[in-house]
Amino acid sequence: MRIILRFDERSLARTRHVLLSAARAHGLDGTRLDDFLLAADECVVNAVRHGGGEGRVVLWCADGVLICEVSDRGPGIPERVLAGTSLPPSVEPGGRGIWLMRRLADEVAFTTGPGGTVVRLGMRVSPPARELAALDAQPGVTARPAGSVLVGRGVLGEPLVELLHGDVPEVQVVLGDPAE
Repeated sequence: MRIILRFDERSLARTRHVLLSAARAHGLDGTRLDDFLLAADECVVNAVRHGGGEGRVVLWCADGVLICEVSDRGPGIPERVLAGTSLPPSVEPGGRGIWLMRRLADEVAFTTGPGGTVVRLGMRVSPPARELAALDAQPGVTARPAGSVLVGRGVLGEPLVELLHGDVPEVQVVLGDPAE
């Protein structure tokens, strides 16, 4: 299963809910879930703040790793910012998002330039979750493939399709290989 959603400032809360539901469905919980959500949120907020006001998240699980790829069409991240590995001084505003991502996620990769930025976060899940089985295991969730849309009830009790399509400008839930 692959989730693709577009986001902007108005849809940040809904984007966080989708990331939370998907991460839980893939087996993250406790501190690992918290770390993943904070790292992913930093990516999303940075895309809105520094990357043109909107972006796209693609989320999938491959080989026991939950991958969250956030992209934007902003001006790119300056090399000096990516080169820094230390926590910025407390007197400097901002600059902690990339530092946090690197400490919270198991894997972080940046591809950036004048046409935009792609940040790929990876978080190992143990044991590797099977998408539909993991969704079915959540309290109150019943899921089944219906074409390329996942139909069911989310962990918050909202219909999953409604959860995904609420305020978010564009969401696709694709069952199958993320490379397709």
